[in-house]
Amino acid sequence: TNDNIRNSILSLFAQADFRLKNDWSITAGVGSTESYIRITRLSVPSAVPQKRTYRNELAPRLAISKKLFGNFWIYGSISKGFSPPTVAEVLPSTGVISTNLNAEDGVNYETGFKSSWLQQRLYIEINAFYYELKNAIVQRRDFSNADYYTNAGSTRQKGIESQASYQFFKNPKSFITFAKTWISYTLYNFRYHDFKQISSDYSGNKIPSVAPNTFAAGADIYMKSGLYTNLTYYYSDPVPLNDANTSFASPYNLLGVRIGWQQKIKRKNKFELFTGVDNIFNTTYSLGNDINAAGGRYYNAAPGI
Repeated sequence: TNDNIRNSILSLFAQADFRLKNDWSITAGVGSTESYIRITRLSVPSAVPQKRTYRNELAPRLAISKKLFGNFWIYGSISKGFSPPTVAEVLPSTGVISTNLNAEDGVNYETGFKSSWLQQRLYIEINAFYYELKNAIVQRRDFSNADYYTNAGSTRQKGIESQASYQFFKNPKSFITFAKTWISYTLYNFRYHDFKQISSDYSGNKIPSVAPNTFAAGADIYMKSGLYTNLTYYYSDPVPLNDANTSFASPYNLLGVRIGWQQKIKRKNKFELFTGVDNIFNTTYSLGNDINAAGGRYYNAAPGI
């Protein structure tokens, strides 16, 4: 095909920030977006241009935070969003123009806290959210492995995201000049709320491509001699690969290490020598899965060690 694509987006946004007594903060914003796409298939004689305009109503956001004591903050927000389909979704690799796709829109509720302790060496942040999405755009693949997209009704996405870090040392004169460890954890419960296609009812199923639990951790150590090491670890739960939840990618663990030596040369230059290993366990797993692929062709082999 030979296509002429005109794509334009107009976004207007305004925001006001208020700092009040007793460590209260309020942020209020509102936005509006209009998107227009027009596709003319030049490879088809006398083809009628296909076009679509996506308009949203005002999308407001309100966020409030309060410092309770020390460096302990709590916050909450509510916001409405709007997302028109991209050019890649309207004109996917199947070559079929999909101006019938509708824009996504949803409302997000969020709350959490963040705090630092022990002279800011310990940092903790936990965030919880509940997201209601309508007209969710999901990916599918046909038997030629070409992708296309469809609106999937409404979804309910709940989750918790957390991170913590602790700095053991930071002294340029000691044997170990810097040492820090960190962890992060996510808990997701993303499900279709109302999604029916022809005779299939996926309501209540898990949304594909989202791991319910993921965990990451690491440590960084630097020495006065210039030697350093970085350790990283990652775990992922099984990931659903199709809307019917009949196929899942296996869980996997990844461990990586990097060891190096760095030294300053004069004032502005630095020399660094390092070596590293990824996937130390030589885990066999799939990465970049093709969601809802025809014929069960979901998997893409990831590198070994």
